[in-house]
Amino acid sequence: MSHATEILQIYVPDVERPSRLMAEKILTQAFNTMHVNVSFVPLPGLRMQVMWREGKLDGNAVRALSTDLVNGVKVDFPVAYEEAVVYTINKKFTPNGYDSLRPYRVGYIAGTAYFEERLKNTPERESAPSIESLFKKLEVGRSDIVVESRFSACVLKKLGIQDVVILEPALERRPIYTYLHVRHKDLIPELESTLKAMEDDGSIKKLQDEAITEYRQKCPA
Repeated sequence: MSHATEILQIYVPDVERPSRLMAEKILTQAFNTMHVNVSFVPLPGLRMQVMWREGKLDGNAVRALSTDLVNGVKVDFPVAYEEAVVYTINKKFTPNGYDSLRPYRVGYIAGTAYFEERLKNTPERESAPSIESLFKKLEVGRSDIVVESRFSACVLKKLGIQDVVILEPALERRPIYTYLHVRHKDLIPELESTLKAMEDDGSIKKLQDEAITEYRQKCPA
């Protein structure tokens, strides 16, 4: 099937993490198969929300929220995943869902809508503009714990921050979906069938594993 030659502007986070790399690799291959041109636009979460409301983006590559995106249509096939975990220096407890975090000052990245939703019942929250700032606040005691991806442990090594541990078990492993703006909803059935074919032939797992390997190679030993 042929499509118009416009280039779809697809949002990705401005922080490089495995889920972003997974989504970019998988969607690039899928859209290439469909002969659709795409460009990935890295943005901070808050800036993405503004541009989405203004209709300046054609898609969101990495949506983890269960709530719908206004004027967005979900591609009902996950392209990536993240494992949410608790980081801390001196707190000792067994995480059991997000309600178990309520006694603590919880740090998270500002504009991360997924964690904002999950932490809405947490009395004390401490947002940070970046992963680096998030962990530095934890280091100096501005937060008791931090909620982030398990893969973000790589940032701790880059910062040289000591004594931070991950509390087990993980809060959850969540699938991540792509949304297209409603004006592109006609592309979704073909995109879903293309992704399903990629799963069946092993391409999706292969690309996800490649993304994790590439990310870890950039992480200090």
